[in-house]
Amino acid sequence: MSMVQRVSKIALMASLLLAIIVSAPVSAQNADQSVVANLVIQVQELQDEVRNLRGQLEEQTRELENLKRRQRDQYLDLDQRLSDMRNSQPVLTGGAGAAVTPDSATAPAEDVPEVRAPMTTGSSVTGIGQPLAENMTPASTAADEKAAYDRAFQALKDLRYADAAEKFQSFLDRYPNSEYSDNAQYWLGESYYVTRNYDIALAAFQELMDRYPDSPKVPDALLKMGYTHYELKQWDSARAALMQVQESYPNTTLARLAESRLRGMRMEGHY
Repeated sequence: MSMVQRVSKIALMASLLLAIIVSAPVSAQNADQSVVANLVIQVQELQDEVRNLRGQLEEQTRELENLKRRQRDQYLDLDQRLSDMRNSQPVLTGGAGAAVTPDSATAPAEDVPEVRAPMTTGSSVTGIGQPLAENMTPASTAADEKAAYDRAFQALKDLRYADAAEKFQSFLDRYPNSEYSDNAQYWLGESYYVTRNYDIALAAFQELMDRYPDSPKVPDALLKMGYTHYELKQWDSARAALMQVQESYPNTTLARLAESRLRGMRMEGHY
């Protein structure tokens, strides 16, 4: 018997005993005061037990919420560390002066920072190639992009989901080709998912799939799309997405999570 069922049962017993005492004829109460006193004591004991059990239930609920928060923080920290590791790789000089990383042969294209040509305008005077100062527009630096992404990510870690969603969207609008864009797109969807804005979350995850098909966040986004369809009671779409996770990423944690949700759907009779 679960604690909730136990609390409910004890509360019901206490209510019944109290009803017996109140509804008993006055003559019966006067005839046997000891019985009435015993019943009162039992009611008080049951009420005390109910209060204790409710206290334990509330404590367990708080511990569960704290555990969920710690797990989420660990996941976010891991994601941040992976991003930092990716950005700290040394840059080597390749053929024809190209800047490449040691694993550039296998790294997704969006993992390499985009290098843009300086925005310069040549002088009209022959022999003087200095750009005109008034035509120069300061370009964003890699540090600016990293700082903007970190601010959005910190808001997410602080559970300021609305603020996080706004900052991630602002980041994507300003740096659409950043090396952090795929991560920002994923966490934008996550920010909407945890606040139950499922339609917007679904669109954000789909945007990641469409714009960054080679991103390492694609498997996570696909799983979350299955979860989101489930929350929207779109059973066929949820099943299709979850089964795609299993088929595309077998023997992974994501595949096991997908199987768990599919098993729950079968037990609930959704397919």
